[in-house]
Amino acid sequence: MATASLPTFDAAATRALLPAAARVEAVIRAMRARRAGSLNAPERLALPLPAEGSYLVMPAADAELAITKLVTVHPHNSGCGLPTIQGLVLVTDAGNGQPLMLLDGPTLTARRTAAVTALGLRVLSRQPLRSVALVGTGAQALEHARLLAELGELERVEVVGRDQARAAAFVDAVALSCPGVRLRAAVSIDEALGRVDAVVTLTTATRPVLPDGLHDKLLVVGVGAFRPDMAELPPSLLRSRSVVVDALPGARHEAGDLIQAGIDWGSVTELVDHLDVSGAPGPAPVFKTVGQAAWDLAAAHAAVNQA
Repeated sequence: MATASLPTFDAAATRALLPAAARVEAVIRAMRARRAGSLNAPERLALPLPAEGSYLVMPAADAELAITKLVTVHPHNSGCGLPTIQGLVLVTDAGNGQPLMLLDGPTLTARRTAAVTALGLRVLSRQPLRSVALVGTGAQALEHARLLAELGELERVEVVGRDQARAAAFVDAVALSCPGVRLRAAVSIDEALGRVDAVVTLTTATRPVLPDGLHDKLLVVGVGAFRPDMAELPPSLLRSRSVVVDALPGARHEAGDLIQAGIDWGSVTELVDHLDVSGAPGPAPVFKTVGQAAWDLAAAHAAVNQA
């Protein structure tokens, strides 16, 4: 197939190909396939670019599809009116090598990341999950709010921003697109944590954004810290609870929260280990995600099926 005729989906069209329930189910299948060895997703290749940029190459394949995600990250782009993250996902038929489609990279990444979070909330909670706090008001927080609303499994989402005004602006901006759940701007993070069953951190912080002394039933999901120099979660929390990750190889290199806390990696499990196991008694675990090309492949399956 010639490249010119290859179906290409922009951000809005890619979003439409990735409904919430299909994304979550695709991630479950990908986690099982990766564990069984029928899905191959090596660690990503990162090349330095000018202006502190990075060029990231992430392939993955199973018996049906092969994908390559090509993403650039330029932290100074906001100053010239360009997105920080740009890129595409090439989806190919694994059986004959025929290119099938091009998807918007940042949109696919954000939506599969939210799906992994939703799966962690569903699997790891020690209590019925009715409310969640989202710490952060950026693109990832938006996709998480959209997914949680679409799944319809929650009654309330508390939004925590750098201040209440920022949180309120976020709620006003996204409430109309998230009719399935009640969004509320929290006065403070302490107030939000006292009202919810789980908290999801979605920031680029280099110091913990959560306080020490969280109550044992509160499920904590860390999403935003994706480099060794970043951290959203307090070390005391990570040392006092069991830790679950989406993918161990990536977490060892990229999960700044865990690296800086000096956790015992021998005790860390992957989310796939918990899919068929009832939650153990005791404090809720901490779930840390760093992303993996296998989850991009999962999203590509959902998109191909939808298309």
